[in-house]
Amino acid sequence: MPVHQEPLPSLWQRVRCEPDSQQQFCFTTKTGVCNNGNDRKGMKSVGLGAVVVVGARNQGSSQDCVQSLARAEGSPASLLEEPLECVEVAGRSALERILQRFAALNLEAISVLVESEAFLPRFRNDYRNVRFRVASDLAAAIRQEFSAYCQQGIEHAFVNWASSYIETDLLDLFSFHREARQPATPTFDQQGPLALWVVDCAKAQDLPTDKLLRGAGANTASEYFIREYVNRLDHPRDLRQYASDMLRGRCRTGPHGREVRPGVWLDEGAEIHRRARLVAPAYIGCDSKVRADALITRFSNIERACCVDCGTVVEDSSVLENTSIGIWLDLCHAVVSGNMLLNLERQVLIEILDPRVLRPTGATRKFVPKTSERPEIRPEVLEQVSNLQEQRPMADAWQFGNNNLIQE
Repeated sequence: MPVHQEPLPSLWQRVRCEPDSQQQFCFTTKTGVCNNGNDRKGMKSVGLGAVVVVGARNQGSSQDCVQSLARAEGSPASLLEEPLECVEVAGRSALERILQRFAALNLEAISVLVESEAFLPRFRNDYRNVRFRVASDLAAAIRQEFSAYCQQGIEHAFVNWASSYIETDLLDLFSFHREARQPATPTFDQQGPLALWVVDCAKAQDLPTDKLLRGAGANTASEYFIREYVNRLDHPRDLRQYASDMLRGRCRTGPHGREVRPGVWLDEGAEIHRRARLVAPAYIGCDSKVRADALITRFSNIERACCVDCGTVVEDSSVLENTSIGIWLDLCHAVVSGNMLLNLERQVLIEILDPRVLRPTGATRKFVPKTSERPEIRPEVLEQVSNLQEQRPMADAWQFGNNNLIQE
């Protein structure tokens, strides 16, 4: 199997493009320099695009992994409904971080193919030249994107399944692909093949997508070896590892928000009680609250719109968005979402039915019976309830001396 080597300096030079809203990325086959399209006489420019795929294959792989876990009787089969790459980790989803890396190259076009609109997460930024498309047949949609790219003069495209977050030198990967002169160039790391390719659009549009991408790993194809950071996001534990790696600085991407002190990131609207403790590194997401005497420690991340109540300890855990944790609890080595808890040490997925322990913070629909279905209450019962309410005085707030016992 051919192993990746550095490109020959005589053919290619390392190219760096500064992001510019008025500039698009292209190569020239003679000089190997970056052009903005104004000085191209006598030179053949090569356009670049990217296709990012979010679909059932990603969701199926993550759900299958969860279904292999031991589950408490009556618990649902999955921790999350959406694919793992659409879940916010340290403020951004893996999908948005992938788009951010492609957008930094200022490609001519970036296409995001999704099987369902429900899979699309919120994005923190707007990205230029990014187009979203919902497609039930993802393989056919990929071929159509290759054909559209050819009509736009885009000769080569990156193809990235968003379930694999990969940090590598994309320009070096493209240079390797150009020298290999093959329809598709696959990538791999020490654990095996990765879901990232560079494809010749003209050669790829007439081939079945599965044959093109799977055949790219044949013995006759040159493969590009990736030494940098990779997270395949096959299992919910990979979300926990992803957050820990960002907080430890093991990858280029990092937590979103402001680093208020070394190793502690707070996002917009985060509220920390003055008696709460944050032990670095830690991340607190948008509009999340950490109550009095709570402790967040050991690379834990609290995502958007969460609440950690008084006295609770969160250690080496990921609290996903819209989750509320009750008072005086210990949460260790776990991933929680709503009222679902995945213990990573025992590999057990359970549903917490007591809302005082764990519950979703988002608005939930409640069943309100119709007027005809409501039970009739006798007048004497209403009178007894009214008398009890008048006799019971309103409890005063907890106080200790002149100060409130719990201060908000």
